[in-house]
Amino acid sequence: MNKQLSGFFRFLTVIIWIVFAGLSYIKSDPQVWIPTYLTVSLLYSTEWSSYFHDPSRRILIAGLGKSVGIGYFVWGFYNFLDNPKPDLDSEVFKDSMGLVLSSIWLFLLPFFQGRGRS
Repeated sequence: MNKQLSGFFRFLTVIIWIVFAGLSYIKSDPQVWIPTYLTVSLLYSTEWSSYFHDPSRRILIAGLGKSVGIGYFVWGFYNFLDNPKPDLDSEVFKDSMGLVLSSIWLFLLPFFQGRGRS
């Protein structure tokens, strides 16, 4: 993938998930949702640190992202089963969609890591 496009996508992801975390401040459980959304931002921002340019550390971050993504997907599915109405006014549905969206983005993480740099 183009290095500039990949960097822009990472930057946009970090900003969007920080905004999601900020919007979670007004939810009923901000101590749960703020770290949940900030985890996605943190994993995407590791590419900007030279410490994580080592291939083994990139594999570690990608694996961690996939593990957390699986956890978020299961959590979102379980949360949706608690109140299975696809209604945008339902807080449970919004939380489930946020978790599923976060898990999808975490599965995309390895595609936006720079493989050409060391």
